[in-house]
Amino acid sequence: MKNTRLLLVVWMLFLVLPQGYSQEKKENSSILGQVNGFLSKHVKLTAYGQFGYSYTDRKDLDVRQADNQFFGRLGMLILSGDITDKLSWMVQYELFTSQLLELYACYKPYSFFQVKIGRMKTCFTLENQMSPSVYETVNFSRVIERLAGFSGDVCGNQGGRDMGLQVGGELFKTSFDDYFLEYRAGVYNGSGLSMKDHNDAKDFATWLTVQPVKGLKVGASAYIGKLNADYTVVHDETGEETIYNANMKRNRMALSACYQTPRLTCRGEYLWGEDGAVNRRGFYALGHWFAVPSRWAVVAKLERYEADTAVSDSEMIYTIGGAYHITPKTRIMLNYAHFNYERNASVNELWAMLQIGF
Repeated sequence: MKNTRLLLVVWMLFLVLPQGYSQEKKENSSILGQVNGFLSKHVKLTAYGQFGYSYTDRKDLDVRQADNQFFGRLGMLILSGDITDKLSWMVQYELFTSQLLELYACYKPYSFFQVKIGRMKTCFTLENQMSPSVYETVNFSRVIERLAGFSGDVCGNQGGRDMGLQVGGELFKTSFDDYFLEYRAGVYNGSGLSMKDHNDAKDFATWLTVQPVKGLKVGASAYIGKLNADYTVVHDETGEETIYNANMKRNRMALSACYQTPRLTCRGEYLWGEDGAVNRRGFYALGHWFAVPSRWAVVAKLERYEADTAVSDSEMIYTIGGAYHITPKTRIMLNYAHFNYERNASVNELWAMLQIGF
């Protein structure tokens, strides 16, 4: 099945990539020329890949694990296009896992109303809805990974995605050529990247932000869901496996704020969630500044996450780093992260990553 999907992606790439430039005039009058003309007008191809090297020191945790490794994180191929000026589509495929991540259609008759249907990012939290190609640090924030459908979440690593139907839009045009209010609401299967629902319940998410001044957005989002399967989650540091049983609630709330200019980004989010009888919470605060516009950037991030508020076992994460941007989607990143645990243990990580994209 995975090989079939990969062949389909390769075939689509051959259709999208330009063919026969030296015979352009001749092809324009042929069927192939007409097909190429249609694709170049209505289909857009973008791609990016992330790979690099990491070093980890976990001696305080007495965990036997490789101290260093080369890694390949993402190999994304994205096809998108406009069928009409109101109807568009998007397909996103990940090469390392041979997995179809997103496939949806979007109908947008007005700026204040649009409808999406298919597999997509859920409308929960600000960071979840960001592309890894523009994220300021090598890794997503721990609280987002644990509570927004990534690694360590009770639903398994779904990349923050699900199958469903989503509506949204923007309201009240401002004097700085933007909108004051943005809203989204979605109903999803609750089974992540699976094409089928695992129970007769649906999950719901809502997202609302306001922009009182240019560049400043504040908002809130919520996710109400239910799991109906057994999920095994492996703890990143200890390797301990936890099995979560069927028919458990999976509810989340989030508060978000972001201030952004061409050179400065300040963003933070606070999340809390319920997984059955377990309550979780955490936050992150990030600052990113281009010391040299569009080239050299520095970043700092503070995080805290509590996997169970009833147990004294929280972790604090401090990250500093920098990046050199060759193009907007091609950059070299270097991050150092220090983890502090309440059980008097610490972990140090060093990440160097190259991202190539167009």
